[in-house]
Amino acid sequence: MMKKLRIGVLSTAKIGLEKVIPAMQQGQLTEVTAISSRSVDKARAAAEALGINKHYGSYEELLADPEIDAVYNPLPNYLHCPWSKKAMQAGKHVLCEKPLGLTGEEIEDLIATRDECGVMAAEAFMVKSCPQWIDARERVRGAEIGDLRAIQAFFSYDNRDPGNIRNIVETGGGAMWDIGCYPVVISRYLFESEPLRAAATIDFDPSMKTDRLASVVLEFNQGQATFSVSTQLVPYQRVHLLGTTGHLELVIPFNAPND
Repeated sequence: MMKKLRIGVLSTAKIGLEKVIPAMQQGQLTEVTAISSRSVDKARAAAEALGINKHYGSYEELLADPEIDAVYNPLPNYLHCPWSKKAMQAGKHVLCEKPLGLTGEEIEDLIATRDECGVMAAEAFMVKSCPQWIDARERVRGAEIGDLRAIQAFFSYDNRDPGNIRNIVETGGGAMWDIGCYPVVISRYLFESEPLRAAATIDFDPSMKTDRLASVVLEFNQGQATFSVSTQLVPYQRVHLLGTTGHLELVIPFNAPND
C-alpha cells in the first residue's frame, strides 16, 4: 500500500477549513495530520471540528513536526512566499494558495529555495484538475473550434469594505492579485505556452489604493488573451474561446458548483 502524504495546514483560513481540508480528507493518498494558528484556541477548535489529530499555536511548531511531509499554505497573499520558503527550508513540500507570490523576484527566490532544498512546490489553482477545464482543453486540442486564436475572460465581484483583506494593498489586496491571476493561468493552460508581451490599463481606488479594475492583453504565439477583472463591479464571470471555425463559452469558469 502506498504511504499517505501527511499534510500540515498553516492557519485556519476559511478556504482551508471549508474547501481544501475536507477535500484532502477524502483523498486516498493524503492525510491532514496537523493544523496551526497564531491562536492555539483557534487551532484547537479547527482540529476538533475537522477531526485533525494535532494542532499548534504557531506556524513554527508545525514546521518543526517531523511527522509532516507537506504543508498547505492559505495565508494572506503577502505571506505566501515567506512561509512557503520557511516550509521548504524545513524540508516540507508546499501547496500554496494563489497568488504564489506578489513579485517576480519573490517567485524566483522561491524557485531557488525549492531547488536548494530538494522539495516540490505548487500553486493551488484548480484549473488542471477541474473537469470543465480539462474538457475545454481537450476540445481545443481536438480542433473542435479550429485553431484557438482569442480568449476573452471576465471576472468581477463587489467588495468596497476598506477593512477587508482583499482591499488592503500591504497584504496583497486588489483585483489583479486576487482574481486577475485566474485569466492568466487559463490562457497559459489553453494556449499551452507563455505570453510574449503584456499590456494593461488599471484603475485604482482613490482611498484604498488597490487596483479595482484592470483590463489586460496578453500576446501569445498562437493568438491573444484579453480580460477584465474588478473588485467593485457587479458579480460576474465568463470565458469565451474563439477559434477559426467555432467557439466555446464557459458560463461559470472559476468557481463552478460541484454538479
